[in-house]
Amino acid sequence: MKKRLQIFCKSKEFEREFRKQLQMLIIVTFGFTIAFTWRQAIFNLSLATVRFFTNIKNFSAWNILASIFIAILILFVIFLASPYLKGGDD
Repeated sequence: MKKRLQIFCKSKEFEREFRKQLQMLIIVTFGFTIAFTWRQAIFNLSLATVRFFTNIKNFSAWNILASIFIAILILFVIFLASPYLKGGDD
């Protein structure tokens, strides 16, 4: 059993798949880091937009409205991008 496991671990196919998965992990980690760093800037920009268009003085209401604004904006972007990202059945 141990010999079978060693053969599996040393195969070229395993090495390729391991490198592919490691590359995907690095890409996802960098993507998450980039998204996390931009999060505050996007939130501040949407908060300023909400403040400009409303006369609300409550800070909690501003935060909630800014979050709703971001959610609606992102849903709109997803709606626009989905026909282009859909896999074709050609």
